[in-house]
Amino acid sequence: PAIMQKLGATFTMQVSSADQREEQGELQGLLSGVLNIIMQKLSARVETAHVVKQNADQLMELFLRVFACRSATVHEEAMLAIGQLADATEEDFSKHMKAFYPYLETGLKNFDEYQVCAVTVGVVGDLCRALNKAIMPYCDGIVMQLLKDLESNDLHRSVKPPILSCFGDIALALEGDFEKYLPYVMNFLKSAAALAMSEDEDLYDFVVALRQGIFEAYSGILQGFKQSGKATKLQECAEPCMAFMEAIFKDSATRDDDVNKAALGVLGDLADALGQAVGASLRARTACVQGLINEFGQGDHAELAVWVKDRVTRAMS
Repeated sequence: PAIMQKLGATFTMQVSSADQREEQGELQGLLSGVLNIIMQKLSARVETAHVVKQNADQLMELFLRVFACRSATVHEEAMLAIGQLADATEEDFSKHMKAFYPYLETGLKNFDEYQVCAVTVGVVGDLCRALNKAIMPYCDGIVMQLLKDLESNDLHRSVKPPILSCFGDIALALEGDFEKYLPYVMNFLKSAAALAMSEDEDLYDFVVALRQGIFEAYSGILQGFKQSGKATKLQECAEPCMAFMEAIFKDSATRDDDVNKAALGVLGDLADALGQAVGASLRARTACVQGLINEFGQGDHAELAVWVKDRVTRAMS
């Protein structure tokens, strides 16, 4: 409450110059960041988690007022704090969505200050995990804006891999109700897969991030549809998904441990969600499937590899 009072007091500061306005903004950003850390600490312990929930309405009101500041850095801090608040309050956060949505949409459209856009994409993921299907009324707007972001040449490319991951978060939250977005998202995943095989050394970090984003999207979609019992709707995405895994496996020059783990996980998700419906496709790529499990399933990934092998064996039987 003391930090909340300090943040509240910044809105009544006497501001008569640009320097004072900048100082006010910096203070609001710093205090939002401090509240974010406090919420993380309190939420992590069962005995203190209720403190965040008790103060959630007042916290949300303060964070929304921070958006009146014109600084991108301050907006980032407020956005991150709201993501943490959603994480702490879970489905109770749905009552704040109507007031928050315009700011979320503005963040997703902020191509000039792309760090704000990137943070906002992350907050969409937080909201999906917190609200689950309660986020559905806002998904048409969110998904359409994310698709526009991917299409835009004005948005910094570093934001695009997290957007693909975000589709996985949305699919996990909506489960089978993600179906109406699937054709559009699949088109982008196919295009991204082609770009993710670039051999340009200057694009190495971007290519690795893109591969991770693609696999996280596929994983969320596969798991979400399996939970809803609509996995048969995914037949169309099985082939491009496996073709991408095969291309990654064959590209020994651009190996990354996190991508390897993600690829292995998606192989298991695919076999788990579609079962024998994908058996023939897996059998047609037996060498690749076995190689992927054996090579990518070493070290820290050994336990995951055991689960994947079990699912793949069942699907291929």
